[in-house]
Amino acid sequence: MATDNGWVDDSFARKKRITCRVGHLNSRHAAALALVGWYLMMPPDSKVPHSVDSEAPLSHWITVATFDAPESCEKALAELQNKSQDPIELDKTGKLRRLQKRGPDPALGRARAINAGCVDSDDSRLKGKK
Repeated sequence: MATDNGWVDDSFARKKRITCRVGHLNSRHAAALALVGWYLMMPPDSKVPHSVDSEAPLSHWITVATFDAPESCEKALAELQNKSQDPIELDKTGKLRRLQKRGPDPALGRARAINAGCVDSDDSRLKGKK
């Protein structure tokens, strides 16, 4: 279909191709696509007071929050680091409360924020995580 400026509008054809490709996915592939996302993760606490073990394998890191897109994760991470906010404050489930041992520890919170990162849920280094 030609547009007013003389260009051919093929957006319908492109949409149809995408729809056809998606339409041929089996349920296993569709489920795999639905699981792709991004994790905001922080390293485990170190045995040294007020610090984290940033050298720990990624499979030992703690998932703080999940995101659909890397940009959303990076934005949350930047805000966290700019405010020196403890990443566990982003936990909406309450599962990370156990990490708040004896009340707030600002130095530990900063260490967690500085060393936190965004990780693709497909990252092979997460395979050891249960």
